[in-house]
Amino acid sequence: MAQVIIRHTVMDYTNFERVFKDDAARRRRLGSKGGRVFRHADAPNDILIVLEWESTESARRFAEGFELHEAMEWATSGSPAKVEVVEEVLETDA
Repeated sequence: MAQVIIRHTVMDYTNFERVFKDDAARRRRLGSKGGRVFRHADAPNDILIVLEWESTESARRFAEGFELHEAMEWATSGSPAKVEVVEEVLETDA
């Protein structure tokens, strides 16, 4: 399995959440198995998104795709978003 990890600061979390939810069908079509969104405890517009993908190739296509970068440009405030593709190599129960 592969994950796409996105860190960025959004201008308005409520708008971000709406757009993110509306984009779920497209992410599934591209191979996403779902994911999670986290907010910084002291800065609620700083978010971390972790999306799981069927393959590293589909994760990379999503991470490098125009739609993702266009959406991040619209949603961010200030510093550019950081997007990484990672592969799981170890699982632990603690």
